[in-house]
Amino acid sequence: MQKRNGFTLIEIMFAMAILAIVSVVLLKSSVQSVSRAGLIQDRTMASWIAENQLQDLRMIDRDDEDNYPSVGVKRSTITMANRDWQIVLDVSETENDLIRRIEVSVFNELDPDVALSTLTGFIGRY
Repeated sequence: MQKRNGFTLIEIMFAMAILAIVSVVLLKSSVQSVSRAGLIQDRTMASWIAENQLQDLRMIDRDDEDNYPSVGVKRSTITMANRDWQIVLDVSETENDLIRRIEVSVFNELDPDVALSTLTGFIGRY
């Protein structure tokens, strides 16, 4: 009997099937990682925008009655990092008339239904 060197066709087909399955799983995993990285980047940028908006409101000089935030919902759009972001400021009263509660929500312009970041703060009259 002659000794064979090499693989049979069945062995090669089996190895290729395993390689195909593993490569599909790796590709799916890498696509999910890239998608998550993009979402993390969006949420980080949205939290920075929310902090900036709240800080801007805190820095306004409140000597004038018009500079104290009025109760209600205000919507605006800003551009940061070459993208448009929608900002919703929800100003509400508290038990103390000299303090307002402000909730800043930031949305991606492409998906205005889901807030990427929400930050709550308080601003005093004086």
